[in-house]
Amino acid sequence: MDFHICTKRQGIISKSISLPLNKRLKYKEYVRKTGSVRYNFVDIALKWVLVVSFGYLGFKNARFGKIEAHQTVCAFAREFLMRSAEIAEERGCKIIHGIVDSIWLKDTENRTPEEFEEVTREIAAEITESVGIPMSWDGRYNVICFLPSKAESDIPALSHYWGIKSDGEVKVRGIEVRRRDAPKIVKVAQYAFIDVFQGATTTKEFMRRMPKAKKTLYNYIDKIETGKISREELTIRQRVSRKPSQYKVNSYQAVAAKQLERSGVVVTPGKNVRYIILNADANPEFPENKVILSDLYDEKKHQYDRKKYVELLKRAFENIFPFEFPELEELIKSNIMRKSEQKDLSCYIE
Repeated sequence: MDFHICTKRQGIISKSISLPLNKRLKYKEYVRKTGSVRYNFVDIALKWVLVVSFGYLGFKNARFGKIEAHQTVCAFAREFLMRSAEIAEERGCKIIHGIVDSIWLKDTENRTPEEFEEVTREIAAEITESVGIPMSWDGRYNVICFLPSKAESDIPALSHYWGIKSDGEVKVRGIEVRRRDAPKIVKVAQYAFIDVFQGATTTKEFMRRMPKAKKTLYNYIDKIETGKISREELTIRQRVSRKPSQYKVNSYQAVAAKQLERSGVVVTPGKNVRYIILNADANPEFPENKVILSDLYDEKKHQYDRKKYVELLKRAFENIFPFEFPELEELIKSNIMRKSEQKDLSCYIE
């Protein structure tokens, strides 16, 4: 880019950002060594301070910002990513995915896992020395699944993936287990789907475990259909974006926010509401039948929408694979029918 960058003086932006940046690098290293929960939260907080700072650079009304500075940061990021890719390819590695601050490498020279791990550690050190930005080695994955973009199914989304490292640690980004508005039953089930692939190291082994993953899905569907779910497992938490009276559409959170307000709680933008879906297809003229506040839900009086929760479960299953399951809908229906029993009056006579 044809921009002049002053090398004589440090600007106010870089000077102010250097403090949280350097702190975060130290906290991150400390958390990696000790596993401290307290400092992990500090690390996360500093991360978002830096993310917001970058976005603010491109804000047209920023007091201390300039769009050219924002564009320059992006240009440097692209340059560093390209240079990192070149270094990796020179060492016999193939780039299978790359985003702003991470790259995933695949071996092309049939090295043992231990040899490949050593090479990738050396690559991380070489990148650090070449671009001047610390590049840490995160781990070696037995399974890594980059999920397709909703808009372009042939292109993986930048931050939607999950993987299982060689030590068994699971890393997930952009799927239901990371979302605030997913009920606990869906999050637990999605982790169970992923755990099916623990120990798989080849594509063939991965595909061989698909029937077991589907069986796990059917088990959780049975749990929903038989009503063996607690209130906590059904609860969905969402953040209110406006005052209840300002909602024009009776969405789940809008109805829940209005119920909360009627109970005497002051509901303001940013507040969380916790609710359970009773009838997703409720008559629009009676939106109150859609959901109920989690605290007001009584298992003896209320029935949750089993069809909707099965749909959420099915979506959570489909969302962790880069391919489609056109037969899944029919398989789920047939499984439910197979599990259901037809009884006559004689079974109630002693």
